[in-house]
Amino acid sequence: MLLEATKAAAMQPCFASTASLPPRERFDYWHDVVSRNLVDLDFRLVGEAQFDASFHSTPINGLDLCRIKASPHVAQRSTEGILRADHSMLVFNFVLSGSLVAEQDGRLAHLKPGDGALCDATRPYKLSSQEAFELASIRVPREQCIGRIPHLNRLSACNLGERSELAPMVFGYLSHLVDRAPHLTSRAAGLKISQNFKDLLLALLAELADSCASSLTEYRSLALMRIKETVERNVHDPDLTPSTIAAELKLSARYINQLLETEGTSLSRYIWSRRLNRCAEQLKDPALRARGVSQIAMDNGFNDLSHFSKAFRIKFGMAPRDYRNGLAMQS
Repeated sequence: MLLEATKAAAMQPCFASTASLPPRERFDYWHDVVSRNLVDLDFRLVGEAQFDASFHSTPINGLDLCRIKASPHVAQRSTEGILRADHSMLVFNFVLSGSLVAEQDGRLAHLKPGDGALCDATRPYKLSSQEAFELASIRVPREQCIGRIPHLNRLSACNLGERSELAPMVFGYLSHLVDRAPHLTSRAAGLKISQNFKDLLLALLAELADSCASSLTEYRSLALMRIKETVERNVHDPDLTPSTIAAELKLSARYINQLLETEGTSLSRYIWSRRLNRCAEQLKDPALRARGVSQIAMDNGFNDLSHFSKAFRIKFGMAPRDYRNGLAMQS
């Protein structure tokens, strides 16, 4: 049976804390609080420490503002969560303390205090932290931006602090607003504050959209170039993995594999292929004749010689030593 997705309810003032709860009940309670008051997310603990968190939401004339403090954990907007609750919202997360990693649409944003990132709740995304953190989160209806901001799908999981000159202004305004918002009593003042802040956010998005005006094809080509350059620069390192490359490039391994799929390969296979090809090139180089096969393999990132020999034979149809000797006889 198909379940009808629930729509996002209007945000209500809310303060919730796990402090008074038994440890075994805290995480389930946290899931319920955030899903009811912000976005339906799935959660996973990081580490073995006791989980603590607090949530304070303050709606200001249509501006949904939250202050979140929490122990390390992972929050994920899953396909199942989208089906459960159709929250057609944009969520801005600005880091007040600690750190956060935002991931969506193949992009990764590593956020420190003063940084922020946008996530679109109509598509899967993930937020994770390895340390205690504090966030100011703003929820904005997506329809307020569609049609006004081009290339909106390219702005998710981008570090606003690194890419926008307006981001420091937004963060400065927001860091004061999260302190003052619970004490606002004047509806007229709240209306002005809400509109001014929304205008700032829209200006920030418009600035980012202008910087993303290059075609998606050009962006993908540049991303592929960066991936291949990174592999080539580090191919000698036996610890090189898709995860280390993704972390260095601040792209997800999934997105990198999507790019390489157009060339009929994956990141793991590309690394493996480049190592084998470099070994083959060096084996046929007369200037490196004195260098042993094992040394050439290790110089190119292989630390298991039996796996190297097997992979080389599969790719080139003969053992590395036979490959070298056959070329030597031909010359």
